[in-house]
Amino acid sequence: MLVFFSNMFCGCCGLSIVLPTLWPYLREMQATPHMFACAVALNSIGEGVGGLLCGRLYARFPHSSKRLLLSFMCLGFSAGLSYSTAKLYGNQFGVIVVLIARFFSGVDNGARMTIEQTFIGSVVPAKDQTTVRSRLSSCAITGIMLGPALGAPMHAMDLHLPGLNLTINGNNAPGMVLSAVCAMNIFVTWRYFDASAVQQAREGTRAAADSVVKRPSSAQALPPSKIGLFMCYAVGAAANLSVASSETAIPLVTQRLFGWGPCLDPHQCTFRVQQTYINLLMTCGGLCSFCMSLVMAFFLAKHVYGREMLAIGLSLSVFTLTNTSNVDWGGSLPTERFVFAYWTGALFGSFLRGPNISLLSQIIGPHDKAPYMGLLFAVGALPRAIGPVLMVELLTLPQPLRNVDFEDVYSGPLPRTWLLYGTQAVLFLSMLVLLAFARGPVRRHLEQLRKFKELV
Repeated sequence: MLVFFSNMFCGCCGLSIVLPTLWPYLREMQATPHMFACAVALNSIGEGVGGLLCGRLYARFPHSSKRLLLSFMCLGFSAGLSYSTAKLYGNQFGVIVVLIARFFSGVDNGARMTIEQTFIGSVVPAKDQTTVRSRLSSCAITGIMLGPALGAPMHAMDLHLPGLNLTINGNNAPGMVLSAVCAMNIFVTWRYFDASAVQQAREGTRAAADSVVKRPSSAQALPPSKIGLFMCYAVGAAANLSVASSETAIPLVTQRLFGWGPCLDPHQCTFRVQQTYINLLMTCGGLCSFCMSLVMAFFLAKHVYGREMLAIGLSLSVFTLTNTSNVDWGGSLPTERFVFAYWTGALFGSFLRGPNISLLSQIIGPHDKAPYMGLLFAVGALPRAIGPVLMVELLTLPQPLRNVDFEDVYSGPLPRTWLLYGTQAVLFLSMLVLLAFARGPVRRHLEQLRKFKELV
């Protein structure tokens, strides 16, 4: 588990270092904004592809978890190195190299997450899985929070490598850091990861299943509940939808509604404290997520076991209310209401992800978990792949009521938010309805699996 904690922290730290400089790096190669959207989407698509591919490979070669981890990590290392040296290929081909590199970085991330979650689902007792996954989530959030701080000093870097005709600056230096992080993960996994525990658990599960083959049919292990699987996949997609909203809609909304954010031309504007408000908003949101993850990891998670659907329902209810609160009723959205809704959503997000994966692991039961976990990350990648484009459209489609002029930040139509956040509120409400509909069948399925376990 310490290897997984290290990989999660370093991986998320490397991801958050690259993201803030991705658009300046592409703009340096004269790319269009559409290429930036493609780069963001391709990383999420890569996560889905990596999850599906690794899930199938892990199911076929169950004793190769360490080899699979190292193989996909080497792919991530190559992607990070290619990303940082893309300018060697010229502007046109350099942009293509960046797109390919972001895709394979996503493949690496999706594969690692699939193996790690399968490992936890196979080895960790069901009553402790929410605790372990909350601790893993705490490592991820810590890496995401610290990444931009660690990457900030790189903006002052300007190192020319004459032999390669390459300049390492604040735009491509994060790619070097990403490569170094991948190299560290490779070493830690190669040196300390022992896959014997999961092998013994998987063999024990199969032996237990074989031991009851000759028993009456009522003692056979049930296949995973289809409605339970569908519910967990839908909730996983909803969780990633909230992440996509934070990554895409929050910066855009705060810039155009409140005038927060960086200057359009930093060389021709004076510093104002409002320029830092978006950073402060998202940093405090990260702190809320981090604090709740710690509370879940060390206090609440043990009480969530057996009540996962209650925790999921609480989180979905909060997301429904916060998105409803962000609708600009009457044509205006007060700043304090928007900030409170954002921080509340960040605080209760931890009640959604960990319990949902733990519930999925229980629904799968004694069957091989790798394909199901891979499919979970593939389905979860869809909202982050198509979400940014859709959210921009939902923000710009409603007819604006008036124009605004925020000096040096944004000048133009004041967007309406009712379609953007109203749509999300309806989606989260539909997840609540699905949860209520699936609650009975899922509980009966889990009870039958417990009886099967007692027979074994």
